[in-house]
Amino acid sequence: MKDGKVLVVKGYGVRELGKPETIDENTIFDAASLTKSFTVAAIASLVDEKKMSWDDPVKRYIPTIEFPDPYLTANITMRDLLCHRTGVRATNSAWYFTNVNRSQLLGLIKNMEIAAPFRTQSVYSNIGVTIAGEAAARAAGTTWEDLITQRIIVPLGMKRTTAVFALAPAMGNIASGHALVNGVQRVTPREGTPRETTAPAGAVQSSAADLATWMIFQLGDGTFQGKRILSSAAMNEMHSPQIVIPTNAAFRLARQIKYFAAYGLGWQVFDYRGNRMLWHSGTGDGQTAFLVLLPDSGLGVVVLINSWKAGPALNNAIASRIMDYYLGIPTRDYSAEYHESWTRSLQQSIEATRKFEASQLKGTTPTLALSGYAGAYRDKLGLDVKVWLEGDNLRLQYGGGEIAVLTHWHHDTFWARWQNPLHAEQRSTFVQFSLSPQGTVAELQMDLSGDRITAHR
Repeated sequence: MKDGKVLVVKGYGVRELGKPETIDENTIFDAASLTKSFTVAAIASLVDEKKMSWDDPVKRYIPTIEFPDPYLTANITMRDLLCHRTGVRATNSAWYFTNVNRSQLLGLIKNMEIAAPFRTQSVYSNIGVTIAGEAAARAAGTTWEDLITQRIIVPLGMKRTTAVFALAPAMGNIASGHALVNGVQRVTPREGTPRETTAPAGAVQSSAADLATWMIFQLGDGTFQGKRILSSAAMNEMHSPQIVIPTNAAFRLARQIKYFAAYGLGWQVFDYRGNRMLWHSGTGDGQTAFLVLLPDSGLGVVVLINSWKAGPALNNAIASRIMDYYLGIPTRDYSAEYHESWTRSLQQSIEATRKFEASQLKGTTPTLALSGYAGAYRDKLGLDVKVWLEGDNLRLQYGGGEIAVLTHWHHDTFWARWQNPLHAEQRSTFVQFSLSPQGTVAELQMDLSGDRITAHR
């Protein structure tokens, strides 16, 4: 869209491989982390009504909330949560593979690690935005889903958008996710409880046409079709830098940044080749989203792709080509550049797989009978890791969520392969058991979503 008008909104390809239904401007995609800007906008409406303040401690709205340090508990504000500067580790493993609900997730925060000193750097956190969204819902006396629906989606007439992740399939004309599984592109299973748990950070499902409306609104003064939705002051606050993101020469070159990078409230605040830029990306299982705004040019671009095969850089490449055209500046062959990078990454992946397979020590056996590894373990968050023997294989479940089959790798290390084929392909992991001096299993360790999990029996 440009200068308040939609220029092009179009779909390409099919909603699901093997089926004839095509994508159009009303096809619903997984907006994923684009949701964060919706959450912030709803909070801005409460700030306008004096029901909240950006700088209120979140404990004012959720009195039972506890962070890893008493000082953080007393001082973390809505602003801190929305610009990712609390310093608390992202800890995505606490929700991505588990079955915890939102209330239970909030109860785990006090046991999370601190990754950086308070207000010193941006530590991107889905859980942080979830806390802020829940606080806003409580301040409004409603649910987060209803808050977004009544204050944002309905007033903007976004009829092909929902804040309830589970409702999207019933709306029809919905894109399925896809990814490479064993070298073949396949349909990915639709996510469930984890996306509902962290809904304020990533539940919105929307279409290209509705996101065009969203961009028009975001580039305006807070009104829509003559009706005031947000104050101009609130719009400015959302779009203003809140914490600087350090960059180096390579990062600036890759992102075509001339001046700076920062995070606002629900928006990345960069420049693009010297032009002020607001943007955010989103990644759900098998889908990628990228939305960018150039406020000084009145330009907005959103690219939604229902496949991980190409990766999120393809969204950026398409958007960059469009931005260059409307900015009237020299462009590059982003397609060729990206194809070269993608080919190189594919070869690196093949080499990594070869090295991974070669790392296995052949001819070893577990120290114990398989039944000796079975049992209940608990990690520092307070989540249970259940290991049991079923037939000839051990199985593992973390936090009551997804189940993985454990296959012996070498010594007391097993390979955990998740039942979801996408997670099996992308997120399988080693599980290493450690024995006590008495010869029984004392603990297990595994890496999930970038977190090192140690669970004691």
